[in-house]
Amino acid sequence: MRDFLLWIAEGGAFSPAWSDAIHEEWMRSRRKEFDGPISRLNWARNEMEKAFPGANIAPDHDALSAVALPDESDAHVVATAITGKAGCIVTYNRRHFPVRILAPLGLRTETPDEFCSGLFRQAKTEIIEGARLHRASLKKPPYDRSAYLVHLKVLDFSRTAELLRPYQEAL
Repeated sequence: MRDFLLWIAEGGAFSPAWSDAIHEEWMRSRRKEFDGPISRLNWARNEMEKAFPGANIAPDHDALSAVALPDESDAHVVATAITGKAGCIVTYNRRHFPVRILAPLGLRTETPDEFCSGLFRQAKTEIIEGARLHRASLKKPPYDRSAYLVHLKVLDFSRTAELLRPYQEAL
């Protein structure tokens, strides 16, 4: 899922933003879920930093202290979004980011599929290019165009896959 989002960003659909704390969080979660070697996770983090050199943002400490979330350990995500002037936090964990707190800050949450399918209206060419790049990066196993769209659905990008279907020859 992270890889698809990064390839969409590489295609030019959006500019990602994260912080060191966000890196630590996804790496800890990934390690816990898949028990992968830390060296592989560090490699992925370094590749992300090389690909998007301006994406790592140090959250403003004033923004950090001004945010009161149900789970205070998530305040760094909101502070990073505020500092990076993001309009959206891409997450499945909406209950940790209530609308009543985010809306006055000019923020909202979207699932990864909502985010990508919403971007499709504004950046169709860039989403298609990002999906093409993503499919080309998949070697084990490689996916033909039709199987790739099924793969996106398995990754929980059902809406995005359906939007890409008419353009599958470009993938």
